[in-house]
This record gives sequence, C-alpha cells and structure tokens, in this order.
Amino acid sequence: MLRAVGEPRRIERAIKRLQGALKGIPSRGVRLTWRGGELRTTIHWARDDAYWWALEPRSARDALLLGHAPDAPTKRESITCEINLPRTGPDRKVAGIIAADERGALYLCHSGRMGGSRPGQRKSGFREFLGDGVWRKLGWSDGEETEALVIAPLDSPRLTRLLGQFIDAVRRFKAGEPPTARTGLCLEPAIVDSAMTACDRRLVDVALHEELAKRGLFGGAEDLFSLRGERPQPLFALIADGGPGELAMAVGSLSLASARGGSDVRPILVAPAALADPDSDALQALPFAFVRFRWRGARAVFDGLDDALE
Repeated sequence: MLRAVGEPRRIERAIKRLQGALKGIPSRGVRLTWRGGELRTTIHWARDDAYWWALEPRSARDALLLGHAPDAPTKRESITCEINLPRTGPDRKVAGIIAADERGALYLCHSGRMGGSRPGQRKSGFREFLGDGVWRKLGWSDGEETEALVIAPLDSPRLTRLLGQFIDAVRRFKAGEPPTARTGLCLEPAIVDSAMTACDRRLVDVALHEELAKRGLFGGAEDLFSLRGERPQPLFALIADGGPGELAMAVGSLSLASARGGSDVRPILVAPAALADPDSDALQALPFAFVRFRWRGARAVFDGLDDALE
C-alpha cells in the first residue's frame, strides 16, 4: 500500500524533483483563466504530449496548473485542471498527494475528486470515468485509508507522457465525453502490479492497441484478419517489468486462456526486450508467439509483432 508523505522537507524535495523532471518550451506573460480567477505567469509547453504546465507557489501549497494544448499556447489560455500539493504535510481536503511505496519510490497522485464544468457532474464521477486508471489504496499518518489515482512515478522517464494522459482524461471528463473503452487486449494480471509497473503497463497497452489499429484489427478498408480468410483472435499476455512472479502469472494465464479458447485464439506473449538471456531462451521455447517491446522515449515499440500475428 502507498502512504501519503507527511514530512515537509521530503514533500519539498519531491516537488523540486517533479519540477526538474517536467520539460517544455517556455511562454512568458501568459494570461491563465479559470472560473472565478486569472493569473499572468510563465507556462511550459510539452509539445509531444499536448499540454502546458506551470508550478505556482502559494501560502501553504504549490499549485500545479495544467492545460490541454495540442497546438502552441497563445497569450491567453484556459486551465484544464489544477493539482494542489500541500507543502506542510498531507491534507485530505486537497486533491494532490505525494505518496511513497514500501521501497521509498515517490509518486504524484490524485484523490479522484474532480470538479466538473458541466451541470450535474459529481466530484466522485471522475473515479467512474477513469475506471481503468492505476488506483491504489493509500494510507495516511492518522491511520485513515483512502484510494488514490497514481498519475506517475516521479522517477519515471515516462512521467511527462503519463501526466499528459491524465490531463487528457480530465479534459474529456469535463467535456462530458464518454469514458474510453478498455481495450481488453491483454489478460488482466492475476496479481496486483506495483504502482510503477502498472503505469508502464497502461502505456504499453495503449501503444499495442494503436499498432493493431494501424494493421486493421479493429476493422477498416483493409482488415488484417479478413485479408486471407478467418484467423484466430490474438490474445495477449503482457510482462511489463520481467519480474519472476509476473512472468509466471502471465505464462500461466495465457496457457489457461489458450486451452479454453482452443483454435479460435492465438496466444501471444509480450515481454520487455531487456529480459535476461536465460529467461529469453525459456520464453522462446514456450508454445506461444513471442513479441518483444522496448521504449523509444516514452512510447513502447514492438519487435516481431507482424510475425506473431501471422
């Protein structure tokens, strides 16, 4: 279980780490507006992930201001959401949380309470909207336990991409769009991933979905699975970090699903390219198609996907 960080100095170091990890093209003197207020400040545009950010210190907290921005910001921008991070200790009255796992790794989290911009939107509605997010139990210094959305590990090289996904989800929620349907591509892990692994798992799953869509798996003018007659439905199991427990569970889940589906499914194991050689040899010997993934920046790319789908 994650725990809310309460020591002011540790929170301060975490916020500085967050600010140092975030990158972007600066734009000065931008007028930020939101319901009931406005501010002139410098924002930073993370072009590849379609958002801008600004960190504004306030009396007892730091405000991480965020805006969806597929195009370069102008001199007037609207805030998509604000994550308030209490500077003097954990505070359940605000949504932003710095949390730590049992190894001491730090995370940017959110309580899930999100004010909507449309009539009738409940603050608790965001939990339902983002049901496939990385939600984890969170312990507080007074013994209380709640649930929190893990936005990103502070030490992840993919922090910027993960934050961008969160901002886009908030934008869609406030606009009243329907939740994005879960892809259902990969078998659900039989054990709960660490929060860090679960964040990466979501990125890999999204990238795999996009690659399969390019190949016509989900219909279109050239549907990959109707080009040469009927084909078995691909069924994926994802090993996100290569840990022995995760590997065993993925192989076991895929074996069971394959036995149930018979010739109607094609089992495919997706694993990190960085797996140690002994594990790699063992995986190659399994009766499944095998796909490796590696990170190119914050995006997962796949080796052997076309061969596995044949």
